[in-house]
Amino acid sequence: MTTDSDSATKLAPPISGYLSEQMSVARMVEVLERLQFNKQEEARLMIDPGVQAFLIRASRAAAADHLDAKVRHAWRAIRPPR
Repeated sequence: MTTDSDSATKLAPPISGYLSEQMSVARMVEVLERLQFNKQEEARLMIDPGVQAFLIRASRAAAADHLDAKVRHAWRAIRPPR
């Protein structure tokens, strides 16, 4: 015999707009992919200092010599071909 707690499937916690340095990179990507944008194509995101440092270093490494470029142009230069 199983109890409700044994047979019930546990759902993943809801995706929030908060990024913490304690989460895995895969989870951070999942949160970013599921951001909800308003009509002006804007979304709010809360990050802690560890995530800020990670995003700064990752962006600098990815953009390399394109730091003065707009984000959309730098993205076109670094994204893999389809």
